[in-house]
Amino acid sequence: MNGIEFKIKPGFKRMYTALEIGYWGGIGLLIALLCLDLWIGLKPQELFSAEKGIAHWFFSVPLSDTVTKSVMVHFAYFQPIDPDRFHAKNAYLVVSLTNAILVFCAYIYSIRQIRYIIGDILSGSSPFSLANATRLRRLGIIVILYSLLAKLILNILIILFVTGIFSINLGGISIIGIIIGILVLFVSKIFKYGALLQEEHDSTL
Repeated sequence: MNGIEFKIKPGFKRMYTALEIGYWGGIGLLIALLCLDLWIGLKPQELFSAEKGIAHWFFSVPLSDTVTKSVMVHFAYFQPIDPDRFHAKNAYLVVSLTNAILVFCAYIYSIRQIRYIIGDILSGSSPFSLANATRLRRLGIIVILYSLLAKLILNILIILFVTGIFSINLGGISIIGIIIGILVLFVSKIFKYGALLQEEHDSTL
């Protein structure tokens, strides 16, 4: 038994360290992106440009003589209307800020749940606990919510703050993301059942 524990724990420690780096790195990167966009938001409207592609809009702003920052959004979430009918600056900020906040908040929250599970294992606790089952359930829920709502939220914010033209597109729902979230929920049920069995076993000793 000790031999097995010796082989397993170093792997979990490396995994926990990687999750720590990913967690705090994600927070740092989100803060950096938000600060960058707030700084870009101080630039005059004239510097921002909107360009129609084949199926996407490209909103760009120069950061220097040689560096330009751009964001892209599909026509499904931003109608291919005349660029004179909206402000390119508003479009850039809405798309960039919304994508950064939604992606990184979902990522950071998910990493946090997994990090707690690995931390429990490293502390010597059984992975089959009610707390870990709850963490897995939260992870599954956040994956499903992001898959269902991320593009819809972007769509609504574009309507409210950029175009003023009501056009909701539901094609941005990620079926693969929803399936993954449901599978995680199934695993959370298994962990919960394992935890209940462990409690029943401990209570009989």
